[in-house]
Amino acid sequence: MAYGAEGSNPFSLPQELECFWLQEPAPERSAEERLQEKKLRVWEKPTCSSSYGSIRKVRDEELPMAPVPESVHLALAAAKAKVMEEERPDNTFLTTVATKPAVGLVEPLHKSEKDIRSYVQKKREVFLVHMACDNKREEIVRLDAMAKAKEDALAASQQTLDDDAKKFEEYLQERISKASEATKDSESHAKVKQDKATKIKQLKQQIATVQSETGKLKETRSECERYKHFLEKLTPSEWKEKQARKKEQRKKDRAERWKNERLAPILEQLAIEEDRLSEKFAQEEAEAEASKKRSKKSRRREDEEELMQKQRERDLRKKRIQKRREEEERKINAEYFEVSSEEEPELFFQEPQQLMDTFTDLEELNLFLIQSSQGTEQELDEMRHNFAVMKKDMGQKVQQLKDQIMQLEQSINQEKRRGEELRQSYAEKASTAAQDKRLSSLAEKVLEVYARCDLARDQQQPDTLQMLGAIESRIEELIQGLDEAYQQDQDMVIGLEWKKERDRRERVRENRLREQSEKQEDRLKQSLQRSQKPVFKKAGKQVMYRSPPLRQERKVVEDTTDDEAHAADHKVFDIYIDRKTGVPHTEMPVEETRPGRGPLSPKSNATARESS
Repeated sequence: MAYGAEGSNPFSLPQELECFWLQEPAPERSAEERLQEKKLRVWEKPTCSSSYGSIRKVRDEELPMAPVPESVHLALAAAKAKVMEEERPDNTFLTTVATKPAVGLVEPLHKSEKDIRSYVQKKREVFLVHMACDNKREEIVRLDAMAKAKEDALAASQQTLDDDAKKFEEYLQERISKASEATKDSESHAKVKQDKATKIKQLKQQIATVQSETGKLKETRSECERYKHFLEKLTPSEWKEKQARKKEQRKKDRAERWKNERLAPILEQLAIEEDRLSEKFAQEEAEAEASKKRSKKSRRREDEEELMQKQRERDLRKKRIQKRREEEERKINAEYFEVSSEEEPELFFQEPQQLMDTFTDLEELNLFLIQSSQGTEQELDEMRHNFAVMKKDMGQKVQQLKDQIMQLEQSINQEKRRGEELRQSYAEKASTAAQDKRLSSLAEKVLEVYARCDLARDQQQPDTLQMLGAIESRIEELIQGLDEAYQQDQDMVIGLEWKKERDRRERVRENRLREQSEKQEDRLKQSLQRSQKPVFKKAGKQVMYRSPPLRQERKVVEDTTDDEAHAADHKVFDIYIDRKTGVPHTEMPVEETRPGRGPLSPKSNATARESS
């Protein structure tokens, strides 16, 4: 419990008993301060007296005093007034002390100054004693008041404690009653909870039963749907089209019924308006007929015009009604939303025999398709085999033709280079007569070849170029015949080619041996002639010649990596791109040796090593 005032709290100490420090506690000094104090000079260091002198003392007037009640102040003032009345000096004493010259009471004291001083001293002591008594009385009164106030505070605290204890008892009784009520409520709620749990358990069992039944029904439904899809796949397309037409007709009928139901009240209202309008017009016509009979001839024309005007109004109103009917129909058509009836179409299969008949027809159809597919596969295999064989043969032929073309191109290029070299050499060295002689020898050789080819019967005196053209055409015919023979009997052609090649090598070997024997005979003849010549003896001093200058021959190595790469590309793709110029070529790359930069012979290599 919180108390508002400090004096009303019985457990708080009185202010008179509070303790005051006469000096403040010395704070702990840090290491830096102690180090700085050590570094001070002698005259800068503090002494004990200076440290005590710096301590502030607490004076009596600075001590806190307890507040004195107003009643205590009044009692003290009354006691002080009473004491002052009792101890007040008489008039003789006051007159003698206060006036000069002294008369009365002080006069007997003039005899001795010491007696006067002792008297004043005693009076002073008496006054101080009276004053101390007054202070004691005031302190007693104040302490009595404080004790009474503390007793009152203790009584108030006791009353408060009693009230709090009473309230606490009431609170305990209330809590006990609430606890008993809560126990009863918890028991009732526990019972309700148990009932609910039992009911939930039963509902869960029912839900599980329903779910199991639902699962079984779903499995049955999925199986039925699978069978249904299977039957729909077997259903003829005519039956499906017929069912689709029926469904469309049902949709149209349903839409017509809905529109007629919506239009029925509107059409009835429009029919009522038309009936009213027709009755009104009939009544007006009857009135017009009656007035026509009563009127004169001069007004008949006006009546006819009025009748025509009414007829036009009637037609206009009928058009408005018709237009309104059409607008209502359009609005209803726009409001109509097509909804499927979820009606399943009728199945084609009604009896098991229909399904068996369908299976039989499909089996026969599948058998026919299998037989036809097998025949088609056999034909396809034969065609593939023939195509592979033909592709292989044609590939070989194409490769042979490519090889022949490559060889011919190489030979043509070589012949062209040789012809160019021969032309240059003949242009530089040979004269016109030598050229004519060589041309005549070439013409004789061409004529000899022309005669061997059995072509002389075609022309009597052909030209050299004509003979060369005829020889070339004859060579092409022979090559074509050789290709045909190669296609007919490959082994025979290969054997003949090998035989001809062997004969050629034999002829070349015989010619080489004959040339070697002739050269050997010439060398023997020359050596015999040198041996038969007379010996020439030198006379006199031998002529000394100056040594020739050293000749240094350099070996030039050419980089042929580009040529090799070109040859590899041409071998794979039948075309290559020059890496220096970037121009594509279809001809076989030929390695050309530059004049003066070819590979050195062993003799020249030895010379170069000796010179270096």
